[in-house]
Amino acid sequence: MIGLPDAEELELQDEMWERACIAAQERRVNDEDLLTAQRMLAQAGRWDGVYVLSVMAGLETSVLIDADEKIFIDWGTAGQVTLQPPVGGRIPFKLWVHTHPRFASYWSITDTNSLSLGTGILESAMVLGQPGPKHSSNRSLIEVDDGSMLSEHGPLSQWTDEEPVPWTEWYGLNDIDVEVME
Repeated sequence: MIGLPDAEELELQDEMWERACIAAQERRVNDEDLLTAQRMLAQAGRWDGVYVLSVMAGLETSVLIDADEKIFIDWGTAGQVTLQPPVGGRIPFKLWVHTHPRFASYWSITDTNSLSLGTGILESAMVLGQPGPKHSSNRSLIEVDDGSMLSEHGPLSQWTDEEPVPWTEWYGLNDIDVEVME
């Protein structure tokens, strides 16, 4: 089991985290403890924990948060998980987070296709990978600062192109006390 830094502030009990880690390692992606842990981590904004579970499973995972803060979780393959608006979800979706376990944080062709299709219903998105989270905001639905966009034309011209934030800095931005091993 991998320890989760500063987990005492979470409602996620050590026993549930351990069962979620085991389920992830065994790729039991429909395991209730795994899904509950992911929901709790998402509610707390602890994307590091969602990423760790994805790495342990060796599979991409997706978290979609709707207009009512309802959380929907999907698991994909080792190389792909798509944005799939769920039945019962309410738009606009606030956030789509997905992982690239053990790979770079970048917008793949599958990701940019999802962002293009989601331009009218998705406010922001994040990909979790190395060296850390990469975020993009949809200026057609929320106010964003001027800056680099994913494209000059078409739906991707609405999405910001932000640099990944290294996990060590991300922890600092989110007041999580962690010892970084060099």
